Amino acid sequence: MKYYKLMYDYEKGERYIDCNDADLQEIDRYIVSGGILINEWKQIIFEYDGSKEIMTDYVFNAYRWPIVSKKFCSLVSGLVPSDKIQNLPVTLFDVSEKCKDESYSVLNVLDVIDAIDLEYSDYDVLKLGDKKINFVKKYALKKKAIEGHDIFRLKNDTIPLFISERVKNAIEENQLLGFDYLEVKVV
Repeated sequence: MKYYKLMYDYEKGERYIDCNDADLQEIDRYIVSGGILINEWKQIIFEYDGSKEIMTDYVFNAYRWPIVSKKFCSLVSGLVPSDKIQNLPVTLFDVSEKCKDESYSVLNVLDVIDAIDLEYSDYDVLKLGDKKINFVKKYALKKKAIEGHDIFRLKNDTIPLFISERVKNAIEENQLLGFDYLEVKVV
């Protein structure tokens, strides 16, 4: 099975709405990238300009949180065990039309696995004081570690999301908008 780094579709994005402003209400901006179950969540409002005409199923935003539509959530709930993902409700507010849409969620991916294969990945090592941080340009993932995982994050590199070919195919078959993919090497 093939695997992909999940990305936003920037090529078609010029007509897609994007949320460049939000009040996080003192919530840590990295809270949804750690793979940790969130028990307390406040209603966060992301603002966008409705002059862009296309509401997508994957919404670009200033925090790069995976904001997804109800349609995406329903689709994924049939593919991924409920203990591997959490849907945290958010409101999208159109500042030009003064209307809100409460059918979106932040996808909090809880499945964090140790699957990166640095031997086959293309990366640089950044030194910050005593710490070394791997900056990965092209990922290679361990086949045995990712088998049976359809949406996941990587241990020690939890910001990017990865999906299986099953999820990618379901997104495409249901014609969901805003998604793009970068195939990753599986070794």
